[in-house]
This record gives sequence, structure tokens and C-alpha cells, in this order.
Amino acid sequence: MSSKFDALMIMLNKLDRKEKVTVRSLMDDLEIKERSVHRYIDTLLTAGFPVYYDRKNASYAFEEGYALRKPHFSVEERLAFSLAKHFLRGFGPAMEMNLHKIEEKVSMPVRDTSKYIVITPEPLPVDIGERLAVIHEAAINFQRMEVLYGALSTGEAMQRKVDPYYLFYNDGFWQLRGFCHLRGEFRTFALDRVISLTLLDEYFLPREISLETELSGLFGAYVDGEPTEVVLRFQKDIRQYFERRKWHYSQTQRDLPDGRLEVTFTAHGIEGVRHWIYRWLPHVEVVTPAALRKIVAEEMALVMKQHKGE
Repeated sequence: MSSKFDALMIMLNKLDRKEKVTVRSLMDDLEIKERSVHRYIDTLLTAGFPVYYDRKNASYAFEEGYALRKPHFSVEERLAFSLAKHFLRGFGPAMEMNLHKIEEKVSMPVRDTSKYIVITPEPLPVDIGERLAVIHEAAINFQRMEVLYGALSTGEAMQRKVDPYYLFYNDGFWQLRGFCHLRGEFRTFALDRVISLTLLDEYFLPREISLETELSGLFGAYVDGEPTEVVLRFQKDIRQYFERRKWHYSQTQRDLPDGRLEVTFTAHGIEGVRHWIYRWLPHVEVVTPAALRKIVAEEMALVMKQHKGE
């Protein structure tokens, strides 16, 4: 071996490539004595390289997450990270600390390209940010929780045992999907309505549920409800705004002879759809289901009465 420097570089590259590195292999590859191998490893440790002996694999290795070759970001990747950092900034100090760790592990600093795109997410309240981490950990470990929950519909606070399955963010709010032992069924809980949360020394055997299937019929944060086919007809003068995006994964549409657009999709129940429909009034007609058509007609009649001052 020509020099100690060359030997150290070979050792570092072997560790970086995750090769099996032992005292014997280094003695053979570098043509040095056992005493020199230990001295070179001490040199790397003194220089700050996180080398340790992995007893499970019987090999020297870098600590998890460390690498000599840091990835280079493309323009698209830099933009994605900048936007994620900008959006997650309001999720509390723990999230900011983890983002900082990511920056240290990759080829940073990343220029903040998000300033060229304006987004205005509301900052996450500290208590909700803390609950996100607790619930996420509980869901991973299948750990049951006790939740004091204030129902929005009744305003009544009730204690519930909940098996947490997953968290999702929709329509401006974080939601927990879990099995409620009080109701004996899966329910959706808004985190901003959680008054208190306690992890229990109880664990559950998770049931098979399809996250994709549950969230595919989503309108707003409404996951509860039976699959319901909804048919709507949009006036000709509003369809150019409606057609700017696809509003639901199951959405199909057809042109009517009078220029209107008929749209069909399947949603979870009618509550989420009902609130979504109101943004299109008075340019939309509910065809089916009959229950939704009746509710919209009654509520619009009430609005008319209120605005007439009767």
C-alpha cells in the first residue's frame, strides 16, 4: 500500500459501498498488520467518521443514515423540498428539527425556491401538532387511546376508546380514522375537536381495511356513509369553471342536448356532497339521490325566506 492516506480512502469507500469490512479483509486488501487496521479505524473515528462494529452482520459500517456521497437535487426535487419545508413550517418545533436533519443529510443548503410560489397554509395549533405525533406513533404500534371528544353536531363531550388506524388531511383539517368502541364502528374524528388524549396500556389486532377505498369516495372530510350514486346537472354558463379539474375519482360526465353537463359519481353518503354542492348554486340541479334533492330544495327555500325578510 502506497500510503496511510490511500488506505484510509479505500476503507471509507468500502464502508460507503456497504461492503463487508472485517479486520481480516482489511489486512488482506491493504496488505497491513492487524495492529495497523485498528490504528486506521481509530484514525477515522478521531476524524469524525461515524464508524462502528455491526455485531449482527459481523462487519464494520457507517451509522445508519450516514453516507459519503450525498444526493444531488434536480430543480424539480429542490422545488418539492422547498414547498414541503414551507408548508410544514407551522407544524411545530419537532417538525422543523426533523426538516433541519434532512437538510444536513442531503446536499444542502437548498435555495428557497418556494418564494416564487405563494401558498398560505394556516399555521397548525401547537396542541394539534403534538397530537399528530402521538397518534401516528399509536397507529404504528396498534396502541389503543382514550379520547375526550366534543362532537361538532351536538356540542356534547364524550369519553371514547379508539383504535387509531390512520390520519388524513382534508378540507383544511386533520382527521383521525379509527374504530370507536362506544359506537362499535369505524368513525372519523377531527383533531381540533379532541379535548384530551391519553394512550392506554392496551393494544389491538388491526382489521383489514383499504385506505385507498375509504378515501376514494371522499368529499370534504366525510368518510362515514354508504356508497351513494350522485347525479348533478350543471348549467351551460358554469361548466367551463367546473371542467377545470376532476372533482372525484369516480366522476363521469356527458353533454346534454341543451348544453348542460350531467355529472355522475359515487360518494360516501350525502353530507360531504351537500356542502360541496352549495358552491355551485344556483347553477346546479340535483337529480339523484332523491334524499339529497329534497334536502337542497328545503334549505334553499329557507334561504329564500330569510332573504325576503319573512
